[in-house]
Amino acid sequence: MKVFTTSQIAIIDKYTIENEPIKSIDLMERAASNLACEIRNYIHDEFENLVFICGHGNNGGDGLAIARKLHKLRMVNIKVYLFAQEDKLSDDCAKNWKRLKKIKKLEKYITFNPDDVTIDENSCVIDALFGNGLTRPLGEPYKTLIKKINNSGARIISIDNPSGLMGEDNSNNDTDAIVKADKVFTIEFPKLSFFFPENEDYVKDFDIVSISLNEKIKNELESPYYYIYYDSIIKPLLRKRRKFAEKRDFGHALLIAGSYEKPGCAILAAKACLRSGVGLLHVHIPKNCILPVISNLPDVMLSIDNNDNYFTSVSIDNMFTAVGIGPGIGTEVETVKAFNKVLENVKEKNLHLIIDADGLNILSKNKELLNILPKNTILTPHSREFDRLFGIHDTHYKRFLTAREVSNKYGIIIVLKGAHTQIHTPEGYTYFNSTGTPAMAKAGTGDVLTGIILSFLAQKYNPVDAAILGVYFHGLAGEEAKIIYSKGYKESEYSILASDIIDNIFIR
Repeated sequence: MKVFTTSQIAIIDKYTIENEPIKSIDLMERAASNLACEIRNYIHDEFENLVFICGHGNNGGDGLAIARKLHKLRMVNIKVYLFAQEDKLSDDCAKNWKRLKKIKKLEKYITFNPDDVTIDENSCVIDALFGNGLTRPLGEPYKTLIKKINNSGARIISIDNPSGLMGEDNSNNDTDAIVKADKVFTIEFPKLSFFFPENEDYVKDFDIVSISLNEKIKNELESPYYYIYYDSIIKPLLRKRRKFAEKRDFGHALLIAGSYEKPGCAILAAKACLRSGVGLLHVHIPKNCILPVISNLPDVMLSIDNNDNYFTSVSIDNMFTAVGIGPGIGTEVETVKAFNKVLENVKEKNLHLIIDADGLNILSKNKELLNILPKNTILTPHSREFDRLFGIHDTHYKRFLTAREVSNKYGIIIVLKGAHTQIHTPEGYTYFNSTGTPAMAKAGTGDVLTGIILSFLAQKYNPVDAAILGVYFHGLAGEEAKIIYSKGYKESEYSILASDIIDNIFIR
C-alpha cells in the first residue's frame, strides 16, 4: 500500500470528486457510512454516551455525518458539539450541520467556548476537530479544548487524524495541543506521522478505513513510501518451490556470529535462518562455542575460528550465496581486522551481505568503512545503533530523513528497527512494516531478524525483497508467539522469548 503526503491526499480527493464523478457532500456521506460501521464495531456496548466534538472544516463535516448515522442505529446516547462559529463553516460541514439540526431528539450544540463542552463519565469522545491538513500548531481556544478532551478520562477515537497532529513533521509542534487518541480510524491511507515513536501518545492504534477513492489516481500518483501489506507486497514476492527441488536450490548461507560470552547470538540467528527456508547453513564460531551451538543446532555445519573466544578470521568459499556478520562477535582489535577482510572478500565474490549488532558497532567506530561496503549491504540498526553510526537525532522523524539520505549516499539498505520497522533503499523508497508487537522488545530478537533476512538473501532474493520479507515474517512470528504465550490474556506482552519467535516463524 502506498503512503501519501497530506498534499497528495488532497489531490486524490479532488481527482475522485471530479472524475468518478461524485459531489463532495456525497463522498463525505460515503465516508461517514464506512466510518460509522467501524466505530460501532469498535465500541460495541462498552459506553453509555458518545460525545462528538466537530470542527468547522470537512473533518468536522465527517463527524456530523457519522453522528447522524449512529443516531439512526439508536445504539447509545449521542451528544454533538460543533466547535466553531456558524458563519465560518465549510460548505459540506454547513450542509451536515443543517441535516443534523433537523433531528429533534439528538442533543446538539454549536459553541466556540471550551467551557461549554462537557464530557460525561463512561463516555467515548469522537474527535473530528481537524483532519490531516494542518501546517502549524493549534492555538486557542482549540488548545484548551484539546486539554479538556485529553484530561477527561474518556476513551478517544479520532477521525482520520488526531486533531493537532501534522501529517509528516511534528518536530516543532505543541505537544499540549494534540488529541491523544486511543484509536484512529484513518481514511484510506495511514499518515507518515503515525509511524514515528514520538507520536505514540497521539496514535496508540490505528485502522485504515476505505472510502473507495479513485483507484486510477492512487495507482498513477508516485510515492516513495509504502506500508507493507501481505496481499499487495509480501505474497507477490514469495516464490513457489518446485516438486523436485533440493537443498542447494535454496542457497548456502555463512553466518559469522557468537563469542565465548555470547554463544546464544549465534544459536538464535542460525536457527531463525534455518526456519526461514535456507537450504544449507555454515555457522562460523570461536572454538569455545562449539558445544553450545552444536548441542542446540545439529542442523548446521560449523566453521571454527582459530581463536578460542572470539572471531579473528574466516574463509569465504565460492559455495556461499550470502553472508551475515555481527551478532555477538565483539569488537576486539583482531575482530575488527577480520571484519574488514570480510568486507573485501564479500565485495570480491559479489555476495550479498547483512551486518548487525557488533558489526554495526565496529562500523560506528570505523566510519571510513561505510565507504567500502558492498552495494546493497543490509544494515539492521535500532535507533541507538543508528545514532552511533550517523549522529544524534532528537526526533525519529529526523532519523527517518537521515536514513533515507545515507541509504542513497552509500548505496546500502537500512533496516531501522522499531514498532514500524523502516526499510530504506538506495533508490529512495521507504517501506514501513505492519507486523509486530511490543512483546518483541527483548534481548535476542534482533539476532532472530538477522537470521531470517540472511536466509532470504541466501535463497537469492534481491536484498530489498529479502529485507521486506524478513521484517514482515519476523513481526508476524512475534504476533503468533504473543498469542500462544499470553494464554488467552489479550493484553499480556511480557512473557515471550526470542526463541519463541523462532518457533513461530511460518513462511507462507
